[in-house]
Amino acid sequence: MNLDPAHEKDLLWALNRHVMSSGRLLVIELDAKGRIRDSNVAFRSRFAGFTRPDGESLASFFTSTSGEPPDIEAGLAQRSAITHVLIDRRSGEIFLFHAYQVGDGALLIGELANAEDSDIIERMGHLAIEMSRLVRDLRKTNQELLTANARAEKLAHTDPLTGIANRRYFMERLRQSIDHAQTRNRQLSLLMMDLDYFKTINDRFGHAGGDAVLIAVAALLVSQVRSADLSGRFGGEEFILYMQDAPLPAATDAAERLRKKIGTLRPCGDECTISTSIGVTELAPNDTAESLIQRADQLLYRAKSEGRNRVIAGPKG
Repeated sequence: MNLDPAHEKDLLWALNRHVMSSGRLLVIELDAKGRIRDSNVAFRSRFAGFTRPDGESLASFFTSTSGEPPDIEAGLAQRSAITHVLIDRRSGEIFLFHAYQVGDGALLIGELANAEDSDIIERMGHLAIEMSRLVRDLRKTNQELLTANARAEKLAHTDPLTGIANRRYFMERLRQSIDHAQTRNRQLSLLMMDLDYFKTINDRFGHAGGDAVLIAVAALLVSQVRSADLSGRFGGEEFILYMQDAPLPAATDAAERLRKKIGTLRPCGDECTISTSIGVTELAPNDTAESLIQRADQLLYRAKSEGRNRVIAGPKG
């Protein structure tokens, strides 16, 4: 059940109707410091001349049986209320109150100690506590749903092994960034990266070793790119990165830095050397996501065919 503000308001209104509007019971809501936050007509007519005593201390109206100011301890929602015996400072009459925890304060429900049918206090108190528990449980359920939805959304956007953007989400974001760049006449560059001789790494160090390499490269990309840029795993040992407001020379320099840093990674030990080939290109006015990627992929193929472990940059289409 998804608890929206309107539903929560209805629940609290029902609690107010059954408890706060009672003409016989004295109902007082206290804040965390023991000051009156709200009270019903029955309390105000008897103790405050129908005025609202909001902000006043409970000790202004009652004392404890020891003569000291009342020290209110509220019961928790999981157990019964705590009973308090309070004495009217003016008349000396004895009142029996039940105290319940409400948020950071307490809800007091009481009547004269010698009143008939005093068990109504308990019944009304149980209603208050059940309503409080219902609101709390619905809030908890709502938060759990929000958390689950956020987790599911994150899983839908990320590569399960490396944790960076998956291909579908990267393409979605790339199209948005291209539209933004072309509409506002801004620059955007794309890097296509492929790890060299990755099959050899898998053969020598096993799939666990290959996974460790992919995870290490992805972590490096995340640590090196700007917050406005996005890196993703495009498939297998292939990674992709777009850089917003980056002309081709700046993107080429960034690619060179990444190539060198990837060469220093040793996720499987000193014997596991890694290198990458990178193709870099810049967005043209009529480019689509597909045409931009195709051009970067062709440059990557050139880097592979010309000896690997290098960056090849190409102009706009």
